Amino acid sequence: MCDTDGVFTQFYEALRLPDYFGWNWPALRDCLRDLHWIDAKHFLLTIDDADAVLSESPEEREILFRALNDAAKHWAVQPDLPGQEKASFNAVLLCPPDVEEELRRELRA
Repeated sequence: MCDTDGVFTQFYEALRLPDYFGWNWPALRDCLRDLHWIDAKHFLLTIDDADAVLSESPEEREILFRALNDAAKHWAVQPDLPGQEKASFNAVLLCPPDVEEELRRELRA
């Protein structure tokens, strides 16, 4: 996921995004907040080598990380409905130990 096309392609393929996916940041954000086409109540998104994702484009990288954070917050505040299990969304960013603290600082900023 070295560029935005790579990011959108990975999400499209891994999550089997709907055909109406717009191949842009607002569309990805919308899809991460919906996920109705996946028959699941709990979502765990794992990104390998997160330190390398969009590393040449800090602005785009920030948009991606914000979209993931926004999706997690969105799912966390969904109401409990009687007779239905509450859905959850979590994203795990994996990276080598030597860059972990740097990535944490970036995510906190």
